[in-house]
Amino acid sequence: MTGETTKQTGHAQVGELLPPEPDKRALNGVTHGMTAQHVPPDEREGYAQHVEQVRTASGAQGYLEQRLADRAALALWRLDRVARYEAAQSSTKRREAAQQLAGETNPFLLGSAAKQAHDALQTLSRLTGETLDTLRSDPQAAEHCAQDYEAGAAYLERIAAGGSAEGCTVNQAYPLGEALGAALRGVRVSGAQIVRAMTGRAPKRGEGASVEDEEWNYEPEEMPGLLTLYRERLGESAGRILDGDAARERQKAAQVRAVIREALSAQADALALAALPSEKELEKVTRYEAHLERVLYRALHDLEAARDARAGRAGPPPLRGVLDERGE
Repeated sequence: MTGETTKQTGHAQVGELLPPEPDKRALNGVTHGMTAQHVPPDEREGYAQHVEQVRTASGAQGYLEQRLADRAALALWRLDRVARYEAAQSSTKRREAAQQLAGETNPFLLGSAAKQAHDALQTLSRLTGETLDTLRSDPQAAEHCAQDYEAGAAYLERIAAGGSAEGCTVNQAYPLGEALGAALRGVRVSGAQIVRAMTGRAPKRGEGASVEDEEWNYEPEEMPGLLTLYRERLGESAGRILDGDAARERQKAAQVRAVIREALSAQADALALAALPSEKELEKVTRYEAHLERVLYRALHDLEAARDARAGRAGPPPLRGVLDERGE
């Protein structure tokens, strides 16, 4: 009976060689977590197949060689467990960082990179007039605003070169009206005069004050009359002033794009930093990996020596050393 048991190989014998399950109450810290010494029940079937494959690949024969192969297999299995642990930790922290970037965390509790991304979005909100929620949900919203600034600059440049305001669009009316209205107020043209030039009628009560307080909503059909008044009052300076306004619109577009890049860079940094463990945790994981690698290579070294001895190869096995984290 004993002889029959000794001759058993394969899956059945591997099952006998599995590390025994410890007392859960006595070794609770050992039976749970990444550094567990035994193989949990839910991993045992896969582990048994893994051991068989390591035995076959290493050519292990006999009890000693198979035990050394088993030791190497366990070290490999635990190294894979470390890799899975690191991947799970990284995914969890990246999800937390993504929630922070999505505005689900109090800004005062954010990490440095996530806080920089939040501050950049606030700057974009001031530059574009878009809400933080819009900027987070639509990454292209700020770029569209930059494109609007550039389109407005191009239109102002065309008007500065002597172009007509006939057929002006709603998007073109805003930058043109703001530029012309500001220049006319600068040479002491009253709001009432500006309203009369735009509408062709006497201003109603409060309309002149609305222009002077910069609260007037400029419409496309008002631009031809406003442009005529502008050129009459500004004369030769009209084109030069509009070119300066166009340059400022282009500066706004450039500023928006610079902050977009800053926000994207900070967001990428926040996700990258989230993927890394803390310094203390990294030291612990690194030391544990180094320990497992030493166990693995020692087992492989001893296994090779045992195979050489079985094959009758003369001479000592090749000298190998495994350095620890201190290089010793």
